[in-house]
Amino acid sequence: MPVSPETGLIVARGPPWSRRKWIQKAPPAWYRNADALSVPQKKACVALGEAAHAAYGTMGKTPYKGISMPAVAVKVAITVPKGEGAHGGKSKEKRRSDAHTAARASLDALKASI
Repeated sequence: MPVSPETGLIVARGPPWSRRKWIQKAPPAWYRNADALSVPQKKACVALGEAAHAAYGTMGKTPYKGISMPAVAVKVAITVPKGEGAHGGKSKEKRRSDAHTAARASLDALKASI
C-alpha cells in the first residue's frame, strides 16, 4: 500500500463490489511517530523484524496449517512469539477490569457534575 507523502493517506485498492478502484485511508496513529507505540507493540515489531531478517534467503514452499505457503512466511510465523502477553501486553481479563474501573470513574465524575 503506497502512502502519499504530501497527505499521509494510504492508497489501497477498493473492494470488488465498489465502483472506486482506489480508495484513500487514514494512516494508523503511529504513522511517522514511533513514540506513539506502546512497549509491547515495539517488542512485537522487533520480534517480527528479527524473524524476517533471520529467514532471509529461505526459498520454496512449505505446508503450514493445511495450506502451501512460502517457506519464508512459515519460518517467520513459527519464530515470532504469539498469544496473549507474548510481548508483555495486558491479558483480556486485565484489560476488561481496567475498562470497568475507568467506566465507574467516568460515571462518578458525571454524577458529581449534576
